[in-house]
Amino acid sequence: MMKKIIYLLIITSAVIFQGCEDYLDKVQDSTGMTEEDVFTNYLNFRQFEDRMYKDMVDPLNQFDYAHIAALCDEGYNTSDWETMPIAQAGDWLRSYNTGQALQFYGVWGAWESIRIANLSLENLPMLEGNATQEQINELKGQAHFMRAWYYYEFLIRQGGMPYLTKALKGSDNFAIPRLSYHETALKIVADCDTAATLLPTEWDMANLGRPTQGAAMALKASTLLFDASPTNNPSDDVSRWEAAADAAWDVIEMSNNTGVYTLVESNGTDQVSYMTPGGEEVITYPSGYDSIFMYTPFNDEIIWEFYERVNNGGTHNPFTVASLSSPSIIQGFSPSQNIVSKYETINGLAVEDDPSFDAQDPWVDRDPRFYHSILFNQQRWTSKTDLYLELWKGGRERLSEPHYSKTGYLARKFWGKNVDSWSGAPAPYTHSIYFRLAEIYLMYAEAANEIGGPDHTISGASLSAVEAVNVVRARVNMPGVHTSYLGSKEDFRERIKNERAVELYLEGKRFFDLSRWGDAHKMEHREIYGIELTENASAPTGYNISETVDPVFTLTFVQKHYRWPIPTQDALMFEEFEQNPGW
Repeated sequence: MMKKIIYLLIITSAVIFQGCEDYLDKVQDSTGMTEEDVFTNYLNFRQFEDRMYKDMVDPLNQFDYAHIAALCDEGYNTSDWETMPIAQAGDWLRSYNTGQALQFYGVWGAWESIRIANLSLENLPMLEGNATQEQINELKGQAHFMRAWYYYEFLIRQGGMPYLTKALKGSDNFAIPRLSYHETALKIVADCDTAATLLPTEWDMANLGRPTQGAAMALKASTLLFDASPTNNPSDDVSRWEAAADAAWDVIEMSNNTGVYTLVESNGTDQVSYMTPGGEEVITYPSGYDSIFMYTPFNDEIIWEFYERVNNGGTHNPFTVASLSSPSIIQGFSPSQNIVSKYETINGLAVEDDPSFDAQDPWVDRDPRFYHSILFNQQRWTSKTDLYLELWKGGRERLSEPHYSKTGYLARKFWGKNVDSWSGAPAPYTHSIYFRLAEIYLMYAEAANEIGGPDHTISGASLSAVEAVNVVRARVNMPGVHTSYLGSKEDFRERIKNERAVELYLEGKRFFDLSRWGDAHKMEHREIYGIELTENASAPTGYNISETVDPVFTLTFVQKHYRWPIPTQDALMFEEFEQNPGW
């Protein structure tokens, strides 16, 4: 009798190798489907393979108690659930076993999905003659891509891994040593290259959210950028930067040639209103940037996203506070002054470098992305238009208990207008984005700068490093990078870091950027600051504004945190499968 398999592949314990023998060799008669039933029928095969998508992590998931933005200097989360304070305190081994911990055990559980991808690749020959070549190519391309994706998720957290390309049987040798970071990166790149030759440039509407050729190319570029970065490339091997720059430029060139990806441009203006002693003031700024993340079901800047998020309401909950909408699990995210200070003035200068910047009137004349991303004191935001945000200590939005601002700011990004307790409006279409075109330009700029400085253009490209950054800035009508920041590779490197912090705020990138750069342990990124607001009718905003003397919170991040731990029970399974240093 043909060996039967579990159709939906629901395994109660998904760890790296645990349960393989049961999974492969034991018959579960209640499931009823044979290998032939599954792998010789296209629809059955696709349903089987689609189970490999289940371990994708949504960076905006309000039930991820280790919300990734609160593990770096993007801000502070006041969640009173168990995992958040444990993760912020650096006890990441314990974090695997608390709450839902999606950034921890949710990612680590993806070994099951890798197994599904491998089983799919092994059994594709059974589908020949029962599906078109295009259908077979699409199944094969998705399997290669998703295997690469999950290894990428491991790579940027735990580092190098055994790269399994077949589904292990109970009689196989499980004592497989880990590859180096670089070796694992090259394996991911190989899978991406294969996927890019098989996947379509675009899917039809019924299949939106599946990875495309562009997604495979973007994943390759990001993998190579991580591999070239200081933490993972301590000898500063320039060939790794060259590979990253080439891969990023390939995506840009493909988007230019096909038009499949374009930056969402500003298509008009928007306004911010806020109260001052002299009455309501209005700031006008370019619109459009927020449309990348909300309001429309799709846009041409997104290369790959967690598509379930688009139709899943409630995304705003982590970023609002209990005074503005009903409490949620991790409500009360507080943007840091650390990040707010990174938004330049409209003159293209850092606030500390612009003599026209007034620290007592700091909301005016800022990079338009500031208004799209940050809510500040006395701003009018809700559908109840006679309410202005009270972000001073003791104000309606800054109380001492959990689920309120602790820094004097709230996040606007991903929070749709008028989604509050008074309007009853549902959250709009919202995008949880893995890769978008603007980031690819910044990837290219970073790698090209490391090769030859801000004016370097790689062979075959038409943009220098600084020109690529300026493409992203022009979208929001910001001037090009100021010449004072272009004197050296080192100077421009800091502006690229700043540009990524601003452009990609709250998109799940900053934590991993600080780690790959080797910056995460520095106190400037561990100490989370806010602002003090003291009423003063003669001040421009009606308040004296100063940075908090002491940090609102100090994150724990030491050398061992540059490589996430492997869950203890898995690290002890085989001597060859080594735990990361320090854990």
